[in-house]
Amino acid sequence: MYYTNSQSIIVRTTKGMMEPFKRERIITSLVTEATINPKIAERIAFEVEVELRHMDLEFISSSLIREIVNVKLLEHKLEDARKVYTRIGLPVMDVEHMISGSHWYSKENANLQQNPETIHKLVADSVLREYAMLRTIPLELGDMHIKGAIHIHELEYFPTRPFCQSHDARFFFKNGFLADGTGTHTAVAGPAKRAEVALLHALKVLQASQVNCGGGQGLHNFNVFMAPYLRGLNSETLEQLAQTMFFELGEMYVARGGQTVFSSVSLEPGIPKTYQNIPAIGPTGKVSGVYGDYEEEATRYFNAIMNVALEGDFMGKPFNWPKLEIRLTRKLFEEYEKEYMLSAKLAAKYGSPYYFNAEAPYMPGEMVCTQCCRFYMQHSNWNDERDLLNGLLRGGVIQNTTINIPQCAYEANGNDEKLFEEIRIRMDAAKNISFIKISEIKARLVSGFLPFLSQPVDDELKKISWCDYDYHDGKLYPKTTHTHTLQGTPYLDPDKQSVTIGALGLNEALKAHLGEEIHDSLEAWKFGIKIIEKMRRIVDEYTEETDTYFGLVQSPAESSAVRLAQIDLKRYKDRAVVQGNAKALENGYPSVYYSNSTHVNVASSISLGKRIMTEASFHPLFNGGTILHLFLGEAYPDPEALWSLTKNIATKTLAGYFAYTKDTTICKACKSVHYGLLAKCPNCGAIGISLEHWSRVTGYYQEVSGWNAGKREELKRRHRYTINESASLRNSINVSI
Repeated sequence: MYYTNSQSIIVRTTKGMMEPFKRERIITSLVTEATINPKIAERIAFEVEVELRHMDLEFISSSLIREIVNVKLLEHKLEDARKVYTRIGLPVMDVEHMISGSHWYSKENANLQQNPETIHKLVADSVLREYAMLRTIPLELGDMHIKGAIHIHELEYFPTRPFCQSHDARFFFKNGFLADGTGTHTAVAGPAKRAEVALLHALKVLQASQVNCGGGQGLHNFNVFMAPYLRGLNSETLEQLAQTMFFELGEMYVARGGQTVFSSVSLEPGIPKTYQNIPAIGPTGKVSGVYGDYEEEATRYFNAIMNVALEGDFMGKPFNWPKLEIRLTRKLFEEYEKEYMLSAKLAAKYGSPYYFNAEAPYMPGEMVCTQCCRFYMQHSNWNDERDLLNGLLRGGVIQNTTINIPQCAYEANGNDEKLFEEIRIRMDAAKNISFIKISEIKARLVSGFLPFLSQPVDDELKKISWCDYDYHDGKLYPKTTHTHTLQGTPYLDPDKQSVTIGALGLNEALKAHLGEEIHDSLEAWKFGIKIIEKMRRIVDEYTEETDTYFGLVQSPAESSAVRLAQIDLKRYKDRAVVQGNAKALENGYPSVYYSNSTHVNVASSISLGKRIMTEASFHPLFNGGTILHLFLGEAYPDPEALWSLTKNIATKTLAGYFAYTKDTTICKACKSVHYGLLAKCPNCGAIGISLEHWSRVTGYYQEVSGWNAGKREELKRRHRYTINESASLRNSINVSI
């Protein structure tokens, strides 16, 4: 039937109700949402009603009405209004694919598991990405992301959450724990009296903060700050506490749509010099001597964590959370050889530890920690002794944006000056994106939208200012400034956060620009150094000009390395220098990737020593985070040989952060664990879907089946090294590039 003017059009609203159509509602919404002139709004509403009355439908949905309104806005050449008025979301078929399990997600994050919470996350991610592009990020900057000039990480969280966060457990040991940041929605816990409660409070900090953040969560000096609670405990109890840590963080699906918490703990035997005379927070939150009094407890707990990690879980699998960040210095080698040998055994068995080389000459002392995939939290930059004394050494990264260096090379066509100009254009865009994100997070803090992160850490008045921006001619201009004074400094203090700009695909950029990869010649390596030096000078310039700390980081490029390579392959065709298999398609996209950051081509069979020295030579140029990946091919490397290599890397190279990666096969049929990427279980003979492969994707271990196609191609190509003592000593010393 057709509606007549006298008949009511029945509308099914988004609130699940059936109501008669009213043209006035369209007029009101156009005026309020899209700020359209009321007369034009009235004309559009009339045209929409005419269209509706010609439709033979039992009812009309409110979403259909909005679609028709948007068509009319385009007909009236009101594109800006349409962008504001549009509905965002997913096609019905996409949601059906997610629920049914076919093409259920894009595999941008290997830490996701297929479960109902993940479906909710992915649907929400889609909406918030669109919202960020339509309402938060200026069109030109958004286009740079879409065209692959840059990659805005965690785009789905851009309007709502900061990236990653480092925590100082002492604040919660002194003040107790509020999971919701307010004490009104959840139970309130006072300062812990016992070690097991202090431990749970520290771990719940990571879980609670993950609800407010988009990236990883870390605990600084974990075994050191736990030490005052551990006095008098026997080894069995210490290992039970270590077990609690691994299982609490490895089993709780409480993060961002049904994930385990992306967590890390920084560890070292003994007590760092900086903390020797700092008041120690112990049971009931009271001062109990100084941390220098607890060297034995800190060391014994370090050993307990290593011993439990060596056992693995009930199946014998390695624990993938939390990441164990182990600090190295020459002095610690000499004093704690036995403790570090435990870490070497763990590296040889599972490849679990991450080594932070505080011995590197460019590292700014003890006031720095590593977390997430590789980010440096440089507490010394703040120069605030009050934070050191008061247990407030928290910090983090608000936003990371990656520069597609290969695309700069394609645009430059061999012209050096043009190459550096393209890099600068992209870095300026990343800077502008960072300031937009900082303003968004400040606004969220003031509104109480980030309750855990906005809880006050003192009684001081804290003035927070942020801007609405206009963007044109490649520059950001403050439009409206907002200022709000909070009663108490928020736990997330925007003034003590950093932003990072990432480098991606240097190896392929050099191949496109010079015809050689990083490791092919001294000239290629030197030009690569020149590119990264230029990028570092630019971020230092941003820091000096703005008083916001900018870090240059080797981006954790789990999805961006693949996404940007796919975009460039389609756009530049034969000129694009990509790795992987362009003919192997997954969901219509080629299985290609760029080399992460400044890494040597993973498939290169150059000597272990040359790989280490080449990659480590770039580390001093990055002030935001680095990682050196060494892929092992042996099932059981000699721990002593591995420890010799580790000491040589720490004392004779410029590597700042590194890890040994081992591949693992898990048989789900007989519950056994084996080393290497096996096609058949050596225990029961199972094959196919009964086997699950594990490896390190970028900065963490996870099931290979959850990786994207490009990273799976990278896994196939990784050159794996055999470690023995003589080779490790020979190949890591005095190697020229």
